[in-house]
Amino acid sequence: MKHVLLIYPRQKDVYMSTDTPYPFPLPGLTLLASFFPPQYEVKIVNEFLDEIKFEETVDLVGITALTVQAKRAYEIADRFRERRIPVILGGVHATFMPEEAQEHADAVVLGEAELIIAQLINDWERGALKPLYRAEKLHDLHDLPEPRRGLLGKGYSPIFKVIETTRGCPNRCEFCAVPVIAGRKYRTRPLSDIDGELQSMVQKKGEYIFIVDDNVMAQRSHATGLFELLKRYQVRWMGFATIEIAKDVKLLQLARESGCISLFIGFESLTKENLEGPKRKFQGIKDLQGFINRIHDHGIGIQGSFIFGFDHDNEEVFERTVEFIHLNRIELPTFSVLTPFPGTPLWDRLEKEGRIFDRDWSHYDMSRVVFVPAGMTTDQLQQGYLWAQKYSCAPRSILRRLLLGPRNHLGYFLLSNFILRKAQMRVIKRLRSISFSTIPS
Repeated sequence: MKHVLLIYPRQKDVYMSTDTPYPFPLPGLTLLASFFPPQYEVKIVNEFLDEIKFEETVDLVGITALTVQAKRAYEIADRFRERRIPVILGGVHATFMPEEAQEHADAVVLGEAELIIAQLINDWERGALKPLYRAEKLHDLHDLPEPRRGLLGKGYSPIFKVIETTRGCPNRCEFCAVPVIAGRKYRTRPLSDIDGELQSMVQKKGEYIFIVDDNVMAQRSHATGLFELLKRYQVRWMGFATIEIAKDVKLLQLARESGCISLFIGFESLTKENLEGPKRKFQGIKDLQGFINRIHDHGIGIQGSFIFGFDHDNEEVFERTVEFIHLNRIELPTFSVLTPFPGTPLWDRLEKEGRIFDRDWSHYDMSRVVFVPAGMTTDQLQQGYLWAQKYSCAPRSILRRLLLGPRNHLGYFLLSNFILRKAQMRVIKRLRSISFSTIPS
């Protein structure tokens, strides 16, 4: 029996505004675990919940990490390698910074692992691990094994179950790594495969499902079939979409009938010059207000994402955005500081312009400024983000948005806002203690 440890790291001193007491199950590691042969005993450790036992018996360690987790991932890898235990590093950050990752790993997986995991295991068993592994093509998502959710221990959300039905994004947002790592071609899982997974997941009607796709509605034919499945299972679900969904009234109706209660929509910016791709077609605030009203009229709430720090932003962007959120009763607003993650076109541009001044990966949590903005000072961007976050997570602000708004799924959004408020206030307090005197303007 071979013992494999799969780790999702947590930087101890980093808090995210989206942290919850009960994190969502890990779709990536549970799916990866399903590719190991039966003679392998696989254990998953999520540092959000569990402590790593560095002295336990283990033959192989796999670590996946986002950029903000990279520093901790390297610390973990180094400790296991001190015991001469082979370590495999993967995930978004390792994919875009392979030379850096190689300093802490026996092998680095670039991109998706499904098509190369069998070769990697075979090489390891022969004592012939290669320094780098990258699949020659992307997986078509057909016949994926069911994620081994049973490997997850206690402490995860008792409400939400997660499922993936698509990958890829055809858009080219400068700040986003998804089209780079998952491809611009929109890939869909067969509905029969999704049906089989739902059959084993859903125990009773009314259960909550979170669809982790980057845009669940990007391909209409797939979305229509998926909604029919979800309607049959009588679940309530949340997922990611773009504001474009508001243009398709019939699809919105199908989403509502299938149990959709909330869509995470990336508004990003209210300034047209900051937007890219299809979003540039919008004429302005009135267009967005009409789209929001249409989604609300279909009984679907909105978790709206807004980013501060684009080149056409100035110090007025914070108050303008908060006013828009309250006027349109966005049920659950989330704010981020524009962050140039390695591998994105934004990183390449700002690096070329010499505007990135902070390369401590633990600061890349989307709440801390790591580059020099164009339309305001660094301090104005940092303090403006903190003001918007604090204002919008205040109890008075939450109640004003929800009680004076459409009241779609009021209990769910009240609970969500106040659960996230604790994490948001923790981020605010942490950043207030940082001295900005040494940050460039």
